[in-house]
Amino acid sequence: MSLFADRHILVTGSTRGLGYAAALKFLEEAASVVIHGRNMKGVEATASALARQHPGRVRGIAADLADRKAQDHLAAESGEIDVLVNCAGVFRDQLLQHAGESDWRDMIEVNVTAPWRLSRALLPVMRRRQGVIVNVGSDAALLGYAGSAAYCASKGALAGLTRALATELAPEVRALCVCPGPIDTDMMRESVASHPDPAAARRLWESYPLLGRIADPAEIAEAILFAASPACTFQTGALIIVDGGATAGRRP
Repeated sequence: MSLFADRHILVTGSTRGLGYAAALKFLEEAASVVIHGRNMKGVEATASALARQHPGRVRGIAADLADRKAQDHLAAESGEIDVLVNCAGVFRDQLLQHAGESDWRDMIEVNVTAPWRLSRALLPVMRRRQGVIVNVGSDAALLGYAGSAAYCASKGALAGLTRALATELAPEVRALCVCPGPIDTDMMRESVASHPDPAAARRLWESYPLLGRIADPAEIAEAILFAASPACTFQTGALIIVDGGATAGRRP
C-alpha cells in the first residue's frame, strides 16, 4: 500500500526547487497533489508535465502569496486537503543597511503570514480529516546569517508558529517544521550567481554543513514526506533538522 493513497496534498511553491521535489515524492506515493506557483504559465507547465506521469492526480493553482486575496483564492480553490506543505518562500541576500521596507514585507508575508493564513483557512477541513501541516523552515531559524536578517527573522517566526499550531490544534492536526540547510535549488543558484565571486560563494555555502556539500532537493523532500506520513504519527511541534550538520557545531 502506498503511503498517501487517497490523500490530498497542497504543496505551495511547487513549480520548482524543493517544492517540486516534494510534490513529486507525494505523487510517487499515490497522493493527489495541488501544484502551486506564483504565475499561471509556470503552474500549467509543471502540472501538465506531472499529470502525464500521474494522470488524474494533479491540479494546478496560481497565486502570488505576497497578496492576501491571492492567499484566500488558493485556500478556497484547494478543496479537501489532508496535508498542507508550506514550502513557498522568498530569500534575498542583503546587508541590513541596503535592505528596504519592501524586502522585509515580502519575506514576512510569504514566509510567515501566508502559512498562518492558509493554515487558518484550511483548518476546518484539516481537523475533519485529521490532517498535517508541514512548514518548511531553514537552518536560518536557528542561526544568524549575515545579509539575511529578514530571512532569518521570518524562518524563526515560522518555527514558533509551528510550535503554537501544534499546541493549539492537537490532537486533530499535527504540525511540524522541516529545517533544511543549503539546498541545490534555482533560488540557491541565483543567489550564488549574483555574488561578485560565484565560485567562492558556492564554496562558502558548501562549508556550512559538516557533510561538506549542498543537499539535493530530493533529500529534503524525503524529510517532508516523513513528517506528513503515517510513520510520524507521534510527532508534532518538532523541528526536523535536515542540514548536514550545519547547526550541530563547528570543527576547530
